[in-house]
Order: sequence, then C-alpha cells, then structure tokens
Amino acid sequence: MEYDIGFVRQILLGRRDLFELIVLEYQNLVFTVCLNIVKNKSDAENMAQETFLTAYRSLSDFRGGNFKSWLCRIAVNKSIDCRRRQSRFVVEELRDSVEQDGDSVEEVFERKERGEKLEHILAALPDRYTAVVRAFYYSQLPVKEIARRMELPERTVETRLYRAKKLIRERWGEDGS
Repeated sequence: MEYDIGFVRQILLGRRDLFELIVLEYQNLVFTVCLNIVKNKSDAENMAQETFLTAYRSLSDFRGGNFKSWLCRIAVNKSIDCRRRQSRFVVEELRDSVEQDGDSVEEVFERKERGEKLEHILAALPDRYTAVVRAFYYSQLPVKEIARRMELPERTVETRLYRAKKLIRERWGEDGS
C-alpha cells in the first residue's frame, strides 16, 4: 500500500494506530536497508527502530510523494550516522593504543586483526580446548591450577593445550595468512 498525504494527516490528527500499519509493512525493508549499511544485526535493529521513531516524529515534514523512498532515506541517514560513530570509535581506540604502546597505527591495527582472527579460531574449537587455552594464556594460570579448577589430571590439561595449539596453527594457515 502506498501512503499518501491524506493517510499521514490522519495519523497527525490523532490516529496513531495507523502508524502501526506503516511499521508492519516496512519493517523488513527498513531492517534490510540498515543491515546493508551497518553490517551488524543488533545495530541494524537499533537503526530500524530509530528510523521509525524519527519518521513518526517527522511525519509533519512529509510533503507527499513516495512514502517508501522517504522512509528509506531516513533509514539510510540513520545507518550512515551509526557507521560514522563506529568509525570514530575505532579511530579513537587505535589512537589511544598508539599513544599507550608507542606502536604505529599499522602495528596496532595488525595486532587487533590478529586478535580477532584468534578469537574466531578459538570460537570454532571444541570447548574443552578453548577453556584451557583461555585459562593458560588469557588468565595466565599454571597447568596445575587449571587442572585443580577443572578437576582434571595435569596431564589431560597439558594434552589439551598441545592439541589446541596444533589446531590453532593449522586453522591459522588455512586462510593463507
């Protein structure tokens, strides 16, 4: 259904329930537009909500024409603003890391990428391996303490660490890096 200026006037005159029809009809489209820009489901959901809130608050600015285009334009603008905020955050985070570590932006960025790649690989490993890797490398617990906490023999913890490292090395090289 195409929404004309008369339909919008009814909403402005108090028929707020009619706006639900707009949301129901365009929610998937707006979400898809947002997702294509922000590339993250959670952010896309937030931007879609903000799109409808802004559209509702701005109904008096609608001058007729293609309502769907008007709504999509709001979604695009909201999503672009979200991406800008995210970009600024990443740049500030990199700048802070450079200032703290004294490394170049490239070195900090590469370290961040390697960390993300490692997290992706760890997420794909069986839990028994991920748990010992995180305890040993991230929490810096000795094998004896890991064994005590997990109620495992020390030899089992050592074996899991060995196998986890082997799997990580194999998967690290799978993408050609």
